[in-house]
Amino acid sequence: MPNASYLFGNDTVSGWGPRVFFSFYSEFGGEARRPAAVLEAAALLAVVVTSALANAAIAAAILRYREMRTVTNAFLLNLALADLVFALSAPLVAATRITQQWIFGDVLCKTLPYTQFVCGSVLLWTLTLISMDRHRCIVVPPYRSRLTPQRAGLLMVATWAMAALLFMPVTLWFHVQQVEHPIDHHDVLICTLVFPRTAVLTVSLAFTVPAILFACVLPMLLLVYHYQRIFHKLLTTRSRWLVPASCSVSQTAAGTGDNHAEKVRRDSQISFSGIVGLNKTLRKLSVNSRLSAPRGSVSMTQHEEQRLSKHLRVVRLLLLNVLLVLLMWLPITLVLVLIYVDGQRPNDAPLTDYFLRSCHFVWALTLALLNTVVNPLLYGVFSENFRACLCKMWSGGGGGGGGGGSGNITCDLAKEAGGRKMSLYCSSGALPKRSGAGSSGGASEGRSPSAVHVANTTRTKL
Repeated sequence: MPNASYLFGNDTVSGWGPRVFFSFYSEFGGEARRPAAVLEAAALLAVVVTSALANAAIAAAILRYREMRTVTNAFLLNLALADLVFALSAPLVAATRITQQWIFGDVLCKTLPYTQFVCGSVLLWTLTLISMDRHRCIVVPPYRSRLTPQRAGLLMVATWAMAALLFMPVTLWFHVQQVEHPIDHHDVLICTLVFPRTAVLTVSLAFTVPAILFACVLPMLLLVYHYQRIFHKLLTTRSRWLVPASCSVSQTAAGTGDNHAEKVRRDSQISFSGIVGLNKTLRKLSVNSRLSAPRGSVSMTQHEEQRLSKHLRVVRLLLLNVLLVLLMWLPITLVLVLIYVDGQRPNDAPLTDYFLRSCHFVWALTLALLNTVVNPLLYGVFSENFRACLCKMWSGGGGGGGGGGSGNITCDLAKEAGGRKMSLYCSSGALPKRSGAGSSGGASEGRSPSAVHVANTTRTKL
């Protein structure tokens, strides 16, 4: 059976003449393909509705409450905007899966892929900028962000401007093309990409390779690199969280105290494979250490337990973040490369030789669109700050004053930082000082400055 995603037509725009075109959003198969088309359309519409609600909620929380208007949250607002615009392109794709041929005219044929490419690039680069800011806050001394609102604004404008300029040729090369239906052999319309034909330059290669490298590969590599550094930093400091800070033990009890401290150190060597389900183990370790601790020794305090729990939560979220970005963006990157490779066949090649189909492109696109749902969940809803503000909005609480209004839930971004506002995921100011008996300041004695910093940094709401 011939590949219904590659169709014959006559190119009168770019000078190729009779040739084969890839259908991108369209796939022809008659009534036999109707159930699959309905499933694809339903998945796309479910993604766009969920994404619109989630990202609108995140944007509303940031814009409504002054406490949420931090530099890092500005990146999240930019991410929500890119997510929304990217997701709103899905209804046109869903409709085309049902109608099979393109019915929306030449202007939307040029606008739709251009919007998707630009928003996808901005989305990935915004995630990368967030990872770079986190990396500076947690790994690079003096452990605080150097971004000002002006710099953050310039970076966000730069991401949109570079993506808009890079993909501007797409508006010239995508157009509506008349092709022959693979089954009924009547003329139908598709929205397809046709590179211009020149004698001195292979335009498809000159555009595809730099575009994929800049818009997909480079931001994903940078994101993985920075989160790997953060992940390594957190893992190398985790054992220090459980070590007793100081204890006054008599000479007769010194040996017993040393043995207990060594036991806690051994128990704190948490394996990488055990990170995901560690909260129950942590609670059991804390209870056991308290019950088995000899008189005069120091077990892990409740505050230390809370700090370690937050630390482990950061590690899990970082790991989940990297895995989801790779899972959702590598398929579409690979498909775009395969579209280029598949399109290099000669025009007289049998249609059965083409291995890529339009459904591969659409499902890879759907997976990338699903990232617009995951982003507000991972960066927003999983944050206690955002959850508090969203609950306050839904309960009718007032905005702008940060804690005012009729809602019972306050949007307090600084309650754990001694009244100081801290950016989401990182400390943007001087580290809070600890003092007083029984506080974490005493527990921090004897630790390296980086360990104390990681402890304070990961206390920021996630």
